[in-house]
Amino acid sequence: MFAARRPPPGASPAVAPADDPVETPAAPAASEARSVAPAAVSVPARRSARIVATGARNADSAEVERERLLARLLASQGRAMISRAADDCRRAGIEFPSSQAVQLQLLEHVDESLAREALAALGHLLAAEPPLKRPILEQRLKRLEDSADEEATRAAAAELRRSLRA
Repeated sequence: MFAARRPPPGASPAVAPADDPVETPAAPAASEARSVAPAAVSVPARRSARIVATGARNADSAEVERERLLARLLASQGRAMISRAADDCRRAGIEFPSSQAVQLQLLEHVDESLAREALAALGHLLAAEPPLKRPILEQRLKRLEDSADEEATRAAAAELRRSLRA
């Protein structure tokens, strides 16, 4: 991204040597007339623009890595891929954002404690806004309700599914 940067209004523009006419020894009167003319005529200072690169697009490497890992998590399909992507995020120290898309993906994780955390986060999110991918959410909640190993996970999925219907 480039941005135009202008000098402050009070600054006088720099004059390049090519802009000055070459004086010959036979024309000293023209030189004197030229030195008087700028004082008599008030010409507004011309502002010149320079193109400079902005630093806003230069994100640090940690933020780039965070975005890359979260994009990989969101693009993953299947329990194994989602679990690997989520584990990579956790190993990198990334905290999962409380967005429906990320929490929906975390419901497929093989670690049920992470799935329970996603269920709790989705409960808070769905209280404030409607579900974005309702059929997928219902299918994943049904799978957790039917086949989760831990009773706490099955109960949390059943409760969220009931609140989703209401």
